[in-house]
Formats: sequence, C-alpha cells, structure tokens
Amino acid sequence: MDFKPGEVVQLKSGGRAMTVVRQTKDQVDVIWYAENDDAMRAATIPVVCLALIAFDDEEDFDDED
Repeated sequence: MDFKPGEVVQLKSGGRAMTVVRQTKDQVDVIWYAENDDAMRAATIPVVCLALIAFDDEEDFDDED
C-alpha cells in the first residue's frame, strides 16, 4: 500500500492516529502529538503495520454546541 504525506494512519493493531510525513519502499515516517508530555513524536514504521484512517468528509467538525 502507498501512503501519501498528510494522510492519517494507525497501527493495524490499534493505537493513536499518526500523520504520514513520507514513505520509502518498505517504511513510513510518521509524526503525532503526545499529549502526556506535550511534545511532537516521530517514528519510522514498516508499511505492513499501518492502515489508513478514513474520515467522513460530510461530518461537521465544528464544536458550536
């Protein structure tokens, strides 16, 4: 599977959402925000371990309630 920069992915086994930075042949560089220590984190993860997270474009993300 090919991932594009900016796509949001997750480990197939679950876990936090991560943003793709770039992909090489077998690896994907990702970043995420770690709330517990208020820092950005980065990792390189094998392609076979990741799944794309699909968002509903019709969903309204405004918090005006």
